Amino acid sequence: MHGINAIIKFNMPPQIPDYIKNAFIQKQKTSKHVLYLLLKIKDYEKLVSSILNRVSKKEGINDDVKTNAIMTCRKRTPKFYYTSYRNFSQYNNCTTPHINKNNKIQLANDFLNMNNLKNEISNIHEKLTENSFIDKKKEEIYFLLKNAIFPNLKGKIYFIGSCENNIWIKNSDIDSCIVVENCEDKNSYLYILKVIKSAINLIDPSLTVNIIKASVPIAKIYKDQTNICDISINNTVAIVNTQLVSSLCSIDERIPIINRIIKYWAKQKNINNRSQGTFSSYALFLLTYFFFQNLETPLLPSYKSIERASTTPFEINSEYFFLQDEVEMPFYTKIEDIKNNFPEFQKNTDDVSKLLYGFFEFYSNDVCKNGITLDVYNNQIIENKDMTANIYCPITRKIVNTYSINTWKKMFEKIQAAYIQLKNGSSLNTICEEAKDDTSNIKIDLKDHLLRRKIFQDFYMP
Repeated sequence: MHGINAIIKFNMPPQIPDYIKNAFIQKQKTSKHVLYLLLKIKDYEKLVSSILNRVSKKEGINDDVKTNAIMTCRKRTPKFYYTSYRNFSQYNNCTTPHINKNNKIQLANDFLNMNNLKNEISNIHEKLTENSFIDKKKEEIYFLLKNAIFPNLKGKIYFIGSCENNIWIKNSDIDSCIVVENCEDKNSYLYILKVIKSAINLIDPSLTVNIIKASVPIAKIYKDQTNICDISINNTVAIVNTQLVSSLCSIDERIPIINRIIKYWAKQKNINNRSQGTFSSYALFLLTYFFFQNLETPLLPSYKSIERASTTPFEINSEYFFLQDEVEMPFYTKIEDIKNNFPEFQKNTDDVSKLLYGFFEFYSNDVCKNGITLDVYNNQIIENKDMTANIYCPITRKIVNTYSINTWKKMFEKIQAAYIQLKNGSSLNTICEEAKDDTSNIKIDLKDHLLRRKIFQDFYMP
């Protein structure tokens, strides 16, 4: 009996004193800050090492001197550990030519190739959207998924991403999200995806379904070796993001046009792939959103002006909320509601050539070169002195994407190169030529990206 009692007592959950709990929480916070500091040190070393390599080749510096310099940099890193916060309204102190005295972005009225650029945008946009049959593709995928999940699973099908938010381009695949009850962890997601895979194999044996066991598992559907659809489970944040982009794109036809061109350009330059640490399509949209809402005559409203005043908190991560017949977003989605909260509605008359030129001009300035944190909700650009970058979602106020020194440097150089080419009168076709980048550093950059994403995933912008 004594042995049995001992085992029972041993298996009982221990009562942890409050002071131990508090010490544990404090230790977790300290660990997170240490990880952040280590990441900064690593990024800083890369910057110094890169500069040293260039200088050493030019001046013939030997390896011993380089090693001593790097060791010195490690000792001095804490002094480098700082970030400069700058509200957009403070940009009147900058020397950038496109910020006027009223703290608004003033577009260039004349530049080389201005007259031709409008036609070039129109021609490329037409090629990106012709014969896409996006609605027909969505209808086919919907019926396939509906037959695959009903009656075996109780859920609701949503389309997310570019196929739903009006920024799709030719040959884009279909992204879908299935919201299911009582499914809250990775193993549950994988189980549901396996059930769907088995059902699709029975419905249409010609289709191939591969399940990707990532942090957010997805199932990829292939037809004749072409990826036609990606399926995720309970990706409710993407549902809300998609609705925001769709609502804003419906305000003015220039919004989807400019965003399609920028997305196409980014794909051609290999900087529109979130899995490799570069821009996600949503991050690219947030860059244009910030730009459009700060024009001299705004093309888009600020997020705060269309944010819905609700007495009940919006359950963005609750699958039960998205299983309802009527889902009310935390922002206005109807044009009439947006119009009532946006005094400058349809008052902007800038053509697409000036908007595209202005976008590249704005994000190629010296402030962005040093690394930025973009906060659309508070209408702020936070200048990072460490040459890293972060982009916050205005809905969740959490980081969408975070970029290491190498990645931001590469992306900024692409933006700056596009602006210089436009400034010198190059055609849009030349600017959008496919880049053949050196992929030798992709694994290193991706490792840094994954580490940064893990550290910053819960950071919140008040």
